[in-house]
Amino acid sequence: YGFLEMNLNFTIKNLEPDQIDKVKFKCSGCNYWCAGRMTDIIDDLSRSFSFWGMVRSKFFEIRNSLYRKNFIYSFIASGGTVKAAFSGKKCIGVLIAGKYYLFPRLKYFNVFPPDTESIFLGCLYIDPGYRNLGAGKKLIISLEKELIRNKIKSIEAIAKRINDDMELKDYINSPLIPVKYLIKNGFYIKKNDELFPLLRLDLSALSM
Repeated sequence: YGFLEMNLNFTIKNLEPDQIDKVKFKCSGCNYWCAGRMTDIIDDLSRSFSFWGMVRSKFFEIRNSLYRKNFIYSFIASGGTVKAAFSGKKCIGVLIAGKYYLFPRLKYFNVFPPDTESIFLGCLYIDPGYRNLGAGKKLIISLEKELIRNKIKSIEAIAKRINDDMELKDYINSPLIPVKYLIKNGFYIKKNDELFPLLRLDLSALSM
């Protein structure tokens, strides 16, 4: 019964840029989705960027560098969504989602590009002490409801698998979401890959 009560008391809020320093959460300093280096235009075009997608991605990379590479701050300021789950006043989970060009590192995955009309789910992190209690599912459902209201038709995400070529610590520390977890929450594999497949959730059926 204690677990059930904790689950029901989770609240979900969208974070604004001025709240980042006030809310303590693990992802606040993460730069995983930054490209790591600025690529040139020819390199970007060769990786299947549309012209306008390339321009937007470049603009975001520049903006991110101006914010001293504080990815979360520049991500929200550029239109990305960061949802936080709270148990009382404690932030116990975070979901990060937005247009694909807000995730510069995407272009280095074999399954790139995702559907440019979808919203890309980049990260779902839950504090280890609060896992398996429903906070992650509440974050995903909150995102689904918001996107349905805005007439967005799908969510896509690059998930992670573990095999003999990946160290367990690298798998655990990666912010990517496990394949099985996404499938459990209604996603299906759109583009397969041994380590990092692209998964998709169609929202049209949910909206009906």
